[in-house]
Amino acid sequence: MHLLKNYFIDILDIFLVTIILFQIYRLVYKTAALNIFYGIIATFIFWKIVEIYKMKLLSIVISAFFKGGFLALIIVFQPEIRKFLLIVGSKIFFKRFIFSIFKKSEEIIKTETIDSIVNACAIFSGDKTGVLIVIQLHQDLREFIQNGDEMDAKVNISILESIFYKNSPLHDGAVVIIGNKIIKTRAILPVSYNKEIPSRLGLRHRSAIGLSEKTDAICLVISEETGYISYIKNQKRIVITNINNLKMKLEEDLL
Repeated sequence: MHLLKNYFIDILDIFLVTIILFQIYRLVYKTAALNIFYGIIATFIFWKIVEIYKMKLLSIVISAFFKGGFLALIIVFQPEIRKFLLIVGSKIFFKRFIFSIFKKSEEIIKTETIDSIVNACAIFSGDKTGVLIVIQLHQDLREFIQNGDEMDAKVNISILESIFYKNSPLHDGAVVIIGNKIIKTRAILPVSYNKEIPSRLGLRHRSAIGLSEKTDAICLVISEETGYISYIKNQKRIVITNINNLKMKLEEDLL
């Protein structure tokens, strides 16, 4: 029984470490910190090999590096650690976790919202209307969104069309959606200065990517030049070539 217990604890230990490393990898993917993450993993593996072959002096040197470098790692990964802790500590995260038993009723609301967003984006894409829509997930966005006009309106095609009408005073900036409500228009988002972003992408795309660097929000961007729809989340940009793909992506992340 004691042996079985130790075996279970070892498996649990490996499983938890794997989950933690995977989550860290997701946070640093496509960021400058990714190569540092690879370097740490490689150094750790090398350290363990050194310990197996009992190279004492080299083991002491590498051990000192890991012990003394812990604070440096916190500084290097500060944005990623902060993003992770904000997501975990978010009131919305706990609210969704605690009230997950009511998921069915939430899905009905979100399905209607998704249909409205998808149909509106199809219209905007066809008309080549510049659009930036932000959909909040687990993390509260208020800290990262500046200015803008407060609004409390249910998401529907008509109101989205009126907001993004080219001569509308609300056209500039982002629309922020929480649940099934539009809560802000003309919002200003943090701009990304990542040099890997293609130069052809304008301010809307850079703003969407900038917000995705700091939060887990979904950003939808429609180009005025091409009418292409970009789906941006966790610093990844996917160009939507079929409007049904947009619906599938939103359902995957929201339902």
